[in-house]
Amino acid sequence: MTLKSLKRFTLMLLAAAFSTLWGCAGLEKERLAMPKGMMEFKPAVNDIVDLHTGRKLDFNELLSELEKARVIYVGEVHSRQADHEVQRRIVEGLWRRGKKIGVGLEMLPRGTQREVDRWVQGELEETAFLEAVHWNEYWGFPFALYRPLFVFAREQRIPLRALNAPPAVVRKVSRQGLASLSDDERQDIARHFFTEDAAHRAFIEEEYKAHVPGGIRDLESFYEAQLVWDETMAESLAVWLVQNPLDHVVVLAGKGHVNQRFGIPERVRRRVEHRYAVVVPEAVNEGPERLTPAVGDFLVVTPEEKPFPGHGLRLGVRLERNTDGAGVRVLDVVPGSRAEQAGFRPGDRIVAVDGQPVSELNMLHQMVQQRVPELVFTLERDGRTVTATVRFEP
Repeated sequence: MTLKSLKRFTLMLLAAAFSTLWGCAGLEKERLAMPKGMMEFKPAVNDIVDLHTGRKLDFNELLSELEKARVIYVGEVHSRQADHEVQRRIVEGLWRRGKKIGVGLEMLPRGTQREVDRWVQGELEETAFLEAVHWNEYWGFPFALYRPLFVFAREQRIPLRALNAPPAVVRKVSRQGLASLSDDERQDIARHFFTEDAAHRAFIEEEYKAHVPGGIRDLESFYEAQLVWDETMAESLAVWLVQNPLDHVVVLAGKGHVNQRFGIPERVRRRVEHRYAVVVPEAVNEGPERLTPAVGDFLVVTPEEKPFPGHGLRLGVRLERNTDGAGVRVLDVVPGSRAEQAGFRPGDRIVAVDGQPVSELNMLHQMVQQRVPELVFTLERDGRTVTATVRFEP
């Protein structure tokens, strides 16, 4: 989910905003009234704002507000360090207040839970853990972004919960539709799907228009794939809430899954009634003053920070790990993107960057993170080697 699409679509979603705070009726009525428009001030770095009242909070006041919620969603742009820092501070802050907490993870499919538990119990070192959960294959974003929180959870024995569906199943749905799944594959995802949320479907339609078309059958299969993600994470979290008497669960997930509440949050609430809160980290240069209660409950303003250029539409390719050998395979190229301008084509295999061999998605991300003016990619195409120079400077 792109942050640009989230902002572009915020005003349209105001009409569909939920009428109760944190997904639960019965809270203070004065907090249910939403401001008519944008904030009357321009938030600065490190500001924390209650989006329902416009009141600035300090971090301790934010924690006190979050203590009223059973589940706390902290959305992220996956490659943005500042978002992960907000997540870590909230987890550590609640733990230091003596709360029994857990952390839900979009990053890993629920079939990896045994290995996740072994990490928390100190039975797996980092390299062995990443290999055991297939981090590079399933997620691909550098583990370094998540390491501080994962290490803290390990040190304090804070339970982590893998929530997501297997990536291969989601890809199959996007290409062939939900009906194409076998009985075994169907067991790996949520049992029930709620398709009556018009605002959510409209949001997905906007995402579809901006999405690279290759590998996706049509809008309906794209919508079904999004539901597989959201409903499976919601089901996994709901089961955990019932089975485990935690005071709070902090959920780490992309903003497209938590902002506006119609992704994971409301789908969990339909299964298990509870209070929840949505925290929205937003870079100061991304117009945080435009955010409203339709997006979330609390704004945390972070320093200006751009996702590294190799992520998503920044480079302009959709990638997958090459299971037939070394390198990373290009699935799609965005029209007009840096990658297209450099000559990338679907089916290319990236084998090196500036002469350094590439074997995993994580390695490619780290190379591109250097933010140099240009990088020379070595590609294998139809049995021959070609080079493509990608320029990141305007």
